[in-house]
Amino acid sequence: MLSEILRDMASLLAATALLWVYHLFARTLPTGALLAVWAALAVVIAAGLFWRARIRRRAFLRAYVAPASPLTRWLRGGRLLAARQLLLAVVLALLLAVALIRADTRVWLVLVAAIPVLAVVQVILRRGLAVHISPGFLPELSWRITLGVVGVALFAAVTAIAAHLDYPDFAAVSLERAVWHLVDAERARSDAALTLLQLAAAKDGARLWLAQQLMPVPGAVLGQLAGWLVVVAEQALFVWSYLLMCNGIVIAMNAHDRAVA
Repeated sequence: MLSEILRDMASLLAATALLWVYHLFARTLPTGALLAVWAALAVVIAAGLFWRARIRRRAFLRAYVAPASPLTRWLRGGRLLAARQLLLAVVLALLLAVALIRADTRVWLVLVAAIPVLAVVQVILRRGLAVHISPGFLPELSWRITLGVVGVALFAAVTAIAAHLDYPDFAAVSLERAVWHLVDAERARSDAALTLLQLAAAKDGARLWLAQQLMPVPGAVLGQLAGWLVVVAEQALFVWSYLLMCNGIVIAMNAHDRAVA
């Protein structure tokens, strides 16, 4: 068990270290290099999504479809399923790539701290559930529980960090000035990356301005709630994308899990 934990930790730490280097130099990288990072993230996330989808599909077929039925071959998951997972992975990889550029140092510390927890929980669950769960579905179930447990903790941590960051005061300025202030602060060598970063900054500026304008007004709870829902959704997508990337990396390191799918 120790060797499995150390293997998973080493692979995840190496991947996170590479992402940290990307975070440091992303604003100076050309568009081609950024596209390569985006593509790599998309492939890794898609691999994990497809592997898990194939296992869930097989469980459905065993439960509801007769083995001799042609539906078994049609529904087991092939190019169409892979294309759907790849499309989702492309979107999540883009969101993750932009979020990693803008991530606070404390967020990176949380991501690193989550790696040993992720590796330990996954291996312990797999060993503990082995006597209860069919071997063909054990990897998927253990990963699903692991991602849920670690994901909730990671989400709570990054949301708490977002709530305690220092934000500019936009209470006395117009929405246009608030948005422009954050948009104008973004810098990147790549025009495509700059556009994405500016869009993210514009979203932050509009959200902060709205929250600060409504804050002194009695009965403006719904406006504040809407602003926080944006923060919650943003952090949830970030955590989900990162954990799916971790899932894909661990699967790539485990030949048995790949064979199961």
